[in-house]
Amino acid sequence: MLADGLLRSVLLVSLCYLDYKALWPRNGSYTRTLATTLDEKQLHLKMIINIRFLALIILCGLFSCTQNHDNKRAAVKISDTYVPEYSILELSKKLDVACEQSSSDSLQAFFTDWNETVKSNSKDFIYQNDTIKAVFDVYKEFYKPLNLLKLGDWEWGNKLNSGCKFIVVQNKLYYAVIASGNFSDFDWSTYKKDSINNFRPPLNLDSNKILYLTTEYDKTLNLFLGSISIEMGQRNIMDPAKPNGESEKRYLILRAFIPILHGHWGGYWHLETHPAASIILFNKGLTLAKVNFRVGYQGGEAILTKEDNGWIIKESRATWIE
Repeated sequence: MLADGLLRSVLLVSLCYLDYKALWPRNGSYTRTLATTLDEKQLHLKMIINIRFLALIILCGLFSCTQNHDNKRAAVKISDTYVPEYSILELSKKLDVACEQSSSDSLQAFFTDWNETVKSNSKDFIYQNDTIKAVFDVYKEFYKPLNLLKLGDWEWGNKLNSGCKFIVVQNKLYYAVIASGNFSDFDWSTYKKDSINNFRPPLNLDSNKILYLTTEYDKTLNLFLGSISIEMGQRNIMDPAKPNGESEKRYLILRAFIPILHGHWGGYWHLETHPAASIILFNKGLTLAKVNFRVGYQGGEAILTKEDNGWIIKESRATWIE
């Protein structure tokens, strides 16, 4: 942006100089410069008009290039085209019927239908600008729900998502570009950030096992599970809250299919399969990224760099625990 401003300034100065040269020839006096004949006046006027018109074309071209460059770093502009196949009421009825039948085949059918009706974002959406594409590329390399130890050491080891038939991908992801390139400058409450809603990334996983957590499925599962729980520390001072009663029963039914986790503090659920990314930070050149994420009741940070063959994880570790 600074370079574009300097170019515009140089052009404007050059324009003024050329106007000066047109009006004040080297070998002419003031009387001569004012052009004593009509032909000379018209000639000088045409020269000035042509100079200004040429400069205007150049300035417009520079502005257009700058706008195109900015668009490569823009937020989401292309709307997602996803339209739900079912309403929350319809999904709730399907899930209730499947559970009442106490049939694993009926529940399998519910999740298989989810997999088949909710697909990933379109290529037009993913490739709309460099920043959005970088978000999808980084997430695709980072997201390893079946190999959590690649991202650090966790209290459950690699067992958090084991024994399930599907994985559930988060629906929203925040991202930000840090102009200074220093990720420590980022502050969640003050720094400008953007987000992708209805985030449905292509993944390095079996496509038949991927479920995208769109709004209607999120609300359906929460309604089905309820919020009955034993308060944190009730059984043991160090114990997190646990589901209880009908919520526990329904949790155990769904846990065979998707790796749901009850919230540490009680009364809520982690429906998305961890690791769950809270935000991806980029340097201005989109060649370095930092992912802040959660695994179970812990959190971590991953650093990725863009190489010739794509993004790779350089470092990842646990940094906090609830």
